[in-house]
Amino acid sequence: MQQDNFDLSKLTGSVVIIPAAGTGKRFGGSQPKQYQILNGKKILDITLNIFLNCEKIEKILLIVSPEDKLFEELDSVLNEKIILIDGGEQRQISVNNGLRYLYDNGLPEHTPVLVHDAVRPCLSKRDLNELLDVYNKHHTACFLADPVADSLKKINQERQVKESVERENLVHALTPQLAAFIDLKNALSHVNKLGIIVTDEVSALTDCDIEVSAVFAQDLNPKITHKKDLELASQILIGRDQQTKND
Repeated sequence: MQQDNFDLSKLTGSVVIIPAAGTGKRFGGSQPKQYQILNGKKILDITLNIFLNCEKIEKILLIVSPEDKLFEELDSVLNEKIILIDGGEQRQISVNNGLRYLYDNGLPEHTPVLVHDAVRPCLSKRDLNELLDVYNKHHTACFLADPVADSLKKINQERQVKESVERENLVHALTPQLAAFIDLKNALSHVNKLGIIVTDEVSALTDCDIEVSAVFAQDLNPKITHKKDLELASQILIGRDQQTKND
């Protein structure tokens, strides 16, 4: 994919990276889950619109597979806020490709950079604004989180319970995850250099002893991993639309 270059040195807003190069093996189906239809729209279009409609977000880096042609069918793909970047086989490679692009095009090192899952289309406006407000107030890395409410059990390969896990002070790490550009770039470079595989950006940041704080989400923000998750996401979005109409 031909990636356009932009002078990002004068950017004053935030940047969001959306890794969308995954194949969705756990989801199944003939096409990646980010292109599945949810309430009449592609999941990825719904996710993109969250950030396109946020004035605090100045640029969106959409990371897609080099073999991906489905992105061309997205409603918002030609929006001037969006920059298309080639992704990799793993999430952290895709995110690192985005960070390298930002570095090569002069993004100021203290610019807030968010990373958000392509298949979390239920992120609410108030949770996004709260996350940005917390970062702008404290200038430390932060992420949306949901306290663990269920009992936790550790099992063996035979699925037999071996022990109970204390849930106090445990949270589900959601997205977006947010940090200063320089911190995020250095953290991903560090784990990549050591060959460490991380499943999210918070893991990379904490591996570099960078302080990260949890911001509790007020609204449901599930990740669509399995087909059953589509129904949950559908009901969340329908309920939210109805609430907006009633307000």
